[in-house]
Amino acid sequence: MLNYRWLLSDPRITTLSVGPATADELDWPLQVADTDGALNQAEQKAIARLDQAQKDALGGDQCAQCHACLPCPEAINIPEVLRLRNLAVAYEMTAFGQYRYGMFENAGHWFPGKRGDRCTDCGDCLPRCPQQLQIPSLLRDTHQRLGGQKRKRLWEE
Repeated sequence: MLNYRWLLSDPRITTLSVGPATADELDWPLQVADTDGALNQAEQKAIARLDQAQKDALGGDQCAQCHACLPCPEAINIPEVLRLRNLAVAYEMTAFGQYRYGMFENAGHWFPGKRGDRCTDCGDCLPRCPQQLQIPSLLRDTHQRLGGQKRKRLWEE
């Protein structure tokens, strides 16, 4: 429920798009549907704990999603690849990361960009990264963690 509240606390967001598999999966979104103001103190503390857990788990390897690394000459969606790594390392969301990582090169315009193993170590991204992340090695690490088996494209049989 916190994720819905966090989204609705942003005045730019006026609609949540949810995809429930069953009717009871609508319970949480409906509980907060009319709660679109600022986060309360308990919610702010919970978000702060999540942020701190991510910092603790990732240390100096945390990508802040600034997109300064782009464009990549190999068309790697560096911020999204590293976001999936952030989630897998910090919150043990490996299964989610594997599923989404498997969509690179398989979902067309719905999930643009190439996988991390397409990195050629050209280094174009390195001087642009304000955090001075070692992006090529983080891309390889992400591919090792999340690569899994090659999947069919969404429109293939």
